[in-house]
Amino acid sequence: MNNPFSGGFLDRLKGKGTGTDKIDESKLRSLASQVKKSDFEDETKLRQIIKTLAAMSGKQLTAEKEDKIIEMFYNQEINIHDMSSLTKLLK
Repeated sequence: MNNPFSGGFLDRLKGKGTGTDKIDESKLRSLASQVKKSDFEDETKLRQIIKTLAAMSGKQLTAEKEDKIIEMFYNQEINIHDMSSLTKLLK
């Protein structure tokens, strides 16, 4: 399987939060296993992935921030093989 999420990215997301707001590893792995590289080329799917990751990390995204993240993907400022840029945006 060619998963666009690096193990380091999954580990960083998994480590977010404390106590009950930590991201559920099984949900995170489930999402990662469902994502295909082509999903990053479909704006609707990309928005859903971003919303799902934000919800998993307990963050609310404004429409403006979501648009900025989408723009960053299209401008290749976020590498799908190293998602640390997206992780920083979700802090």
